[in-house]
Amino acid sequence: MKNKIIVSSLVLFIGACLIGIFFFKDFFIAPTGGDYCNITDIESSYNAEAEIAQALAKMKSSQDKATVIMRSNSGQRRIAITFDGLTDGTSMQQILDLLKKHNVKATFFVDGMQTAEDPQTVVNIKKAGHKIENYSLLGISKMETLPVERVVKDFSRAQKIIKVITDQEPNLLKCNDTNYTDQLLQAAKACGFNSVVKSDVFLNVKQMNSLLAADTFVGKLKPGSILSVKLKPNTEKIVNESGKTDLRPAIDKQPGLKELPQEANLGEKETIAAVERLLIAISKANYTTAYVEDFAADSSMQNPVKTTFFQNSINNVKESIHYSFFIKIASFLQEEFTSLFIGRTAYAAESVNSEVQEIKVISTTEPALSYTFGGLANETVVNDVLTRLHRLGIKATFFVAEVEMKKYPETLRRIIENGHEIGIAIRPKDGETADETRSTILRDSKKLQEQFGVATNLVKQPWGAVSDTTKEVIFSLGYKLIGQSVNVVQNKHKDYTSANQVMAEIFGKSMLSLARGQIVHFRMDYYANDRLVGDLAEIIKQRKVDNIAYATFYDNPANNLSNDSQYTIKPVGEILNNTRFIYRYPVDLTTVSAHLKNDGSEQMIDTHNFLAEASKRYIGNRDVNDNNNMLGFSKMDTRRLDKSGLIHTKDNVIFITFDDWGTDASVNKILYVLRKHNVPATFFILTHNVVNNPNLLRTIAMQGHNIGDHSDKHKPMVVRDPKTGKQVNTQDKEEYIQELATSYQKLLTITGDVNVNGKPMLTKFFRPPTLAISKMGIEVLFETGYEFIVSGSCNTNDYRAKNVPQLEKIIEDGVYTENGEVRKGAILVLHMLDSAAYTAIALDILLTANEAKADSDPSKFKVGRLSDYLIDGYSQISRKSLK
Repeated sequence: MKNKIIVSSLVLFIGACLIGIFFFKDFFIAPTGGDYCNITDIESSYNAEAEIAQALAKMKSSQDKATVIMRSNSGQRRIAITFDGLTDGTSMQQILDLLKKHNVKATFFVDGMQTAEDPQTVVNIKKAGHKIENYSLLGISKMETLPVERVVKDFSRAQKIIKVITDQEPNLLKCNDTNYTDQLLQAAKACGFNSVVKSDVFLNVKQMNSLLAADTFVGKLKPGSILSVKLKPNTEKIVNESGKTDLRPAIDKQPGLKELPQEANLGEKETIAAVERLLIAISKANYTTAYVEDFAADSSMQNPVKTTFFQNSINNVKESIHYSFFIKIASFLQEEFTSLFIGRTAYAAESVNSEVQEIKVISTTEPALSYTFGGLANETVVNDVLTRLHRLGIKATFFVAEVEMKKYPETLRRIIENGHEIGIAIRPKDGETADETRSTILRDSKKLQEQFGVATNLVKQPWGAVSDTTKEVIFSLGYKLIGQSVNVVQNKHKDYTSANQVMAEIFGKSMLSLARGQIVHFRMDYYANDRLVGDLAEIIKQRKVDNIAYATFYDNPANNLSNDSQYTIKPVGEILNNTRFIYRYPVDLTTVSAHLKNDGSEQMIDTHNFLAEASKRYIGNRDVNDNNNMLGFSKMDTRRLDKSGLIHTKDNVIFITFDDWGTDASVNKILYVLRKHNVPATFFILTHNVVNNPNLLRTIAMQGHNIGDHSDKHKPMVVRDPKTGKQVNTQDKEEYIQELATSYQKLLTITGDVNVNGKPMLTKFFRPPTLAISKMGIEVLFETGYEFIVSGSCNTNDYRAKNVPQLEKIIEDGVYTENGEVRKGAILVLHMLDSAAYTAIALDILLTANEAKADSDPSKFKVGRLSDYLIDGYSQISRKSLK
C-alpha cells in the first residue's frame, strides 16, 4: 500500500512538472526571433550581440568544453552522412529528392550567411525531415587561428540566423578544415553547442565517376563513419587588420573576386550524379544511415562530465539534461495537442492555403519575364538604371517602402514618368501583428494613390522569410505577394567591381538562360560601384534572355517582324494580368479527363494476351533486337515485335519527336521553328527537372504538341553488365512502377487540362530511355496505363552532330529512301537538349525545302501528330493502314 502511494505521488509530481513546463516553458527559454525582415548585412539584421556577450561571459566563468563526435563505436552497420554548406536551390532540391528516394537520413551543416540569403532552401531541408546544424557564419577554414572573441562572434551570429529561419537552435557545430583546439571547444560550448563534429571520410566528386567507383568507395567505409559531402568550397579564413575590432571576412573586403579553389569549378550536375551513385552503393552495401547526433552517445571521444539539473541556477536551467528531457516531452505534447484543434503548424515560407504563397515564378506561358528593383536612396544609381532600361526598351516593377515615399518623392515620380510599375515594399518587424501589417499596406497604398496617382496590388518583403501572418494579411486584402526566382544582390557581392564577377556566382555554368515567368530582383542602394546594377541589368538581358531567341543570318527577330521567338521583360503586374497565358499550377485534376487519370486497369492485359498486345502497341527500332537492348523475350517473341519504327499509313506523313529536357534557350528555338512551319511534334519528356520549369512544358502543350513520357531519371529498362556481358534490368518491378507513377504525375499536374481543338495534348505514349525494352518493363507500362511504346525509325543522335550539314544529311536519310521517296510513317528521334545545338536550324532547313515543293511533288511530305494516328484500334502488326 505504501509503495502504491509513493508511485501515485511520483506520477502526480511528474504530471505537475510537465503541465508547468507546458504552460511556462517560455519563461525559461529566450524567445526565438530577430530582425530578420530587414536583412542588409549580418551586423544589422540578425542581431546577436546579446548572445555574443552571454557566450563571452560563460567562457570567463566556465572551462567546459564541447565534445568531439568523430565516429561511432556502436558496432552497428550504419554511417552518418553530412552535407557541408549550401549550393543553389535547384541542386539542393535534387539532393533532397535523392535522399527521399533512397530513404537516407542526412545532417545538413549550413553556414549562416547562405542561410540568410536563401532561407527557402533551408526551410525545404527541414520540411524534408533532415537535421540542420551549424557550419559557422561563412564556412571558413582554419578557425583555430582566429582570436577567441572572433570565433564566438562567428558561432553566435550563425546560430542566431539559423535559429530565426528554422525556429530551432542547432545542437551541433562543424568547422571547415579546422583543428579543434581546447580554446575552440570552450568557445563552442559557451555558444550553446554540446558537441562539434569531425568527419573521417569525404566524398571526392571527381573520383565518384561511375557506379563501380562508388561501390569501391563504399566498400572501404568502416561502420560508424561520418561521411561528408562538401557543397561549398573552402573559404579563406578571416584576416585580422590592425585598428579594427569587428572585422567582416576578407571576402567582403576584396576589390574583386579571387579565384576559387578547384573544388568550386566542379559542376552541380557532377555533384548530383556523384551523390546518386553514392546512395545507390550505400544501399547495395546494406548500410543504414543515421543523424550525426545519434553518434554522440557512442562516439570515439568520451563526453565530458555533465552538470545536473539541481546544480544549475534557474537562469542556466535550459542547459541541464533533465530540463531538456522535460522540455522535449512538453514540446511534443504541446504540438500534438495543438494539432488536434488548430491543424498543422506551417514552417516559414509554407502555408496551408496555397493561394497565399509568395509568387517567385509567375505561372504563365507568355514569353516574358520580369525585372524588379528596390532601394531609392542612391539617386545616381536610380538615374543610371532608368537610362539603361529606357535604352533597352524594358519596363520594370519598382517596389517602394513608406519611408522612401517620404524621403524621395521626386525620384519616385521620375520612375513613374518613365512608365514603370510601382509596388509596395514592406518590412514587418519581428512580432508585428496582423493589424499592424495591414495598416502599413493600406497606408502605403493610399499614399501612392493620393500623392502619386498610382494604384497597385503588388506587395514585396525585400528581405527575410515571409511569415504566415504577413502572407494571410496580403491575401485577405486581395494583394499579390511578390518574391523573386533570381536574387541578384547577395551580401558578399557588396564590393564587387564588375558584372562578370556577380554573374559567375549568381548563375554558374548550368543556368544557361532565364525562363518564362521568372522574376529577377535588383537592389539599387547596396553596391559600392554605382554602375554595377545597370551593368547587371544589361548583361543579364544579353546573356540570359536574348540568347533564348531563334536568331540566324537568314531569320533574326531584329529584321523579321514575324519572328516572335524573342522573350520580353515586362512589369510583374502586366504579366499577371495577361489572363490569356496565366494558368493554375498544379492543375485542378477535376478538369482533367477521366481517360488521362486512369491507371490502366481497364486494359485487361494478362499473361495470355500480353504478347499480342505488346505486338500491337510497340513501335520499335531496328537497333533493338534480341541481341541488343532487349530482355525477357524469346527469339520467337521478338519476331512478333516491330523493328521498323514506322507508323503504318498510306499518307506521305512523317512524325517529328523530341526526347529529354532542356532550357528555354534550346526548347524555345525548336518551338519557333515548329510554329514557323505550322507543324506539330511529340515531346517525350524526361521529368526529373521539369517541375523546376513547368511554364516551359505547359507552353509546349499549349502550342499544340503531344506530350509523352520518357521516364523520370532516364534509367534504361535494360543495360549490359560490364562484368558478365549479359543484359540485366536496372530496376525491379516495384521500383519501375514508382518511377513511372512519379513521371506521369508530373506531366499530369502541368499539362493534364490542356486541350487543343478538343483533344488532350497529354498522351499515354512512352519512349524508352536509350530505346531499350524488357518484358517486365512493358508489363509495368501496361499496368500503369500507358497505351503505346514509341521508339522510332531514325535515331539522329543530334546532340553529337558536329555541324548543321552533317545533321541535315542524317535527318534527310531518315525522311527519304535511297530513291528519294518519302518514308511513310517515319518517326524522327531528335532531342531538346542544350547540347543539341544544330537541331532547330537543321529542322528549319528541312521544312523550308519541303514547303518550296509543289503539292503534286511525290517527295513532299506532311508532318503528323502521333495522337491522330495512334488511336484506339491501331495495331502495329496490322499492315492495313488506318489512315
